[in-house]
Amino acid sequence: MYLRKERLDFVVGSGHQTRSYLLWRNGFLYEAPLTWYVRARKWDLSPGYHEGRNSRFAREIEPTCLACHAQGTQPIPWTYNRYQVVGGPLGCESCHGPGSAHVQNPTDTLYHWSRWPKARQMDVCSRCHLEGLTVQKRPGWRPGDTLAAFYAVFLPERPELGQAGIASHAERLLRSACYREGGLTCATCHAPHPVGAVPSYDERCLSCHTRGCANPAHPRTGCPTCHMPKGPTTDIPHTQFTDHYIRVVRGGLSAGPSPQPRLICATEAAPDSAWVAEAYFRWYVEGEGGAAVGQAAERLLERWGPPLFLAQLYLWMGRPEKALPYAEKALTLDTTLRTLEAFGYAAEGAGQLKQAFAIWKELTRRAPAYPDALFRWALVGYQTGALTLPQAYAVLDSLCAMQPWNPQFRYNAAVLALQRGRLAEARTHLAAALQADPDYPPAKTLQKTFLPSP
Repeated sequence: MYLRKERLDFVVGSGHQTRSYLLWRNGFLYEAPLTWYVRARKWDLSPGYHEGRNSRFAREIEPTCLACHAQGTQPIPWTYNRYQVVGGPLGCESCHGPGSAHVQNPTDTLYHWSRWPKARQMDVCSRCHLEGLTVQKRPGWRPGDTLAAFYAVFLPERPELGQAGIASHAERLLRSACYREGGLTCATCHAPHPVGAVPSYDERCLSCHTRGCANPAHPRTGCPTCHMPKGPTTDIPHTQFTDHYIRVVRGGLSAGPSPQPRLICATEAAPDSAWVAEAYFRWYVEGEGGAAVGQAAERLLERWGPPLFLAQLYLWMGRPEKALPYAEKALTLDTTLRTLEAFGYAAEGAGQLKQAFAIWKELTRRAPAYPDALFRWALVGYQTGALTLPQAYAVLDSLCAMQPWNPQFRYNAAVLALQRGRLAEARTHLAAALQADPDYPPAKTLQKTFLPSP
């Protein structure tokens, strides 16, 4: 029987619906594969691990994942999931912005919710409670700013109007006449700083739905029970969430069948074509929508998208030779981690190993804390003769010290150790690879063929 024990460092979730767990290893942050689903009272795979995407303990948690769960995170530059500080629970600054700026200018309306228009108040909540395919237009958003000036959020069109995701509160509420005509916002029912007895949801409804209004309250209690029914979410299993689309619920709520997968923008009526193209790209690489979405992303990106996304799209499609010219063009525009990485993989996949080695070498100079760049540099360097066997093995050995749980690093270190005639070291690395992933095919083959147990 296979047994693996890991220490869990952080808990994510309020505990009302789910409790997920994070591992922090040598600065690298990952999601554990098991989540406790409260209502079902059962353990099951964590979000992101379903539908054949079980990566064991290796699902990387990037800053965009943490933004709505933690405050004060300090990611290490030129990495994806490595942090100096993971941060703590959400606090004042999550909704009110930097406290230091407030101290410098206490009268700045940016920090006073009561002075904001309704739409700006909703933007703060929407930053986390409007989950979808988010395209960042520019960095620097903070509470009080217009969300649509910084982000475009896209959602798959749902034929059934009753379908909702676990973080679709804002999108659903915006459909409601109570918001559009009655001025209701999230804070109407969810007081951020309650003092004294909190009014019931029925009392909040009755503050508007009196006998004098066009839609007076029905003579019974429990308004949300009928008009905001609870139900399963489309994206997280074993959960029951309140649908924030306030309405008279009728059977068979359907917008009609959608002829093909399609995205709609929840933050603006006419989004820029470049944002639409990026959204379809993200939809495809996240594994949803299938080939039709990939084809749509390709058409849109060829016309409006930046070359980096086209390069990444073709890499996802397994077409590195098609990706390479777009990666080369992207390098003329910027030299970020994602751009350099895309060029490295495209050049490597297209057989341009000398070009790939030069890029991986440059990336290791800029991103010494990014293990994947070191790994590719060592392997390609050894393949091209730019690095000797001892040099390449030294890099792999250091990577195994950085990430001893990584089966790919361990397996390749075992191969190089075997080539050096160091059987004991090879067996140590191979055993660690199989302990991390007993189903890792290359490691199983190596063990059976070259390194059977003594």
